[in-house]
Amino acid sequence: MTYSVVIVEDEVEVAQLLAQYLLLPHGVAGQQGARQTLRQGQYQVVGIAGNLATAKALLSAINADLILLDIHLPDGNGLDLLNELRREEMKSEVMLLTAAKEVETLEKAMQLGACDFLVKPLMLNRLDQALARFEARQQCLSDADEVTQSMVDTLFGSQEQLKAPVRLPKGVDQLTLQKILKAFKANIGTAFTAQQMGDLVGVSRSTARRYLEYLLEAEQVSADQSYGSIGRPERCYKMTSS
Repeated sequence: MTYSVVIVEDEVEVAQLLAQYLLLPHGVAGQQGARQTLRQGQYQVVGIAGNLATAKALLSAINADLILLDIHLPDGNGLDLLNELRREEMKSEVMLLTAAKEVETLEKAMQLGACDFLVKPLMLNRLDQALARFEARQQCLSDADEVTQSMVDTLFGSQEQLKAPVRLPKGVDQLTLQKILKAFKANIGTAFTAQQMGDLVGVSRSTARRYLEYLLEAEQVSADQSYGSIGRPERCYKMTSS
């Protein structure tokens, strides 16, 4: 599923950072870790506004799934725009971005139904968590035929649901990933080549390598070079200690 996003932010560098982080398959330059590969074509930035006037014009023409909204803008307050959007019953989810530290600002944001509140300077891992929660809510609403307690817990965030769900890159599914993790846990301390792991869980060498490289980026396994009988180097993967 692809989500449309409008960014309302007067700091050009911050707006560009957000857009790049949402759009680029490999994340923002210099940011290491598994999150680089998690977002591939999942978000479409349909507009960027640097002030309230432009934002209002943009949002009158576009019904975005998600709005990243700065509070302090050159011509007004983002909370006023959020209040206006709610009066117009616009269904977009809104994440607020702010350097403001006042508790009253947070209270008003909650009253107006902001889905998250990100304090500047932005931490990309925290943004990633917010996006994961957004996706979980969107998926929940899309899949549900009727209200269940599990659905409510996902939408409103029970203690069990407060941990952001793990988002997997394209080509990596949860079932196969769990099989590979189970194989590692059943053979603690053992290093596997992609071929060995593929044989163990019943997938091809190339498929196993894709999953092992994902786990390497996620820092759940380590890798070392091994030389076979004919001297050709091959990566061996071993689960890292918790």
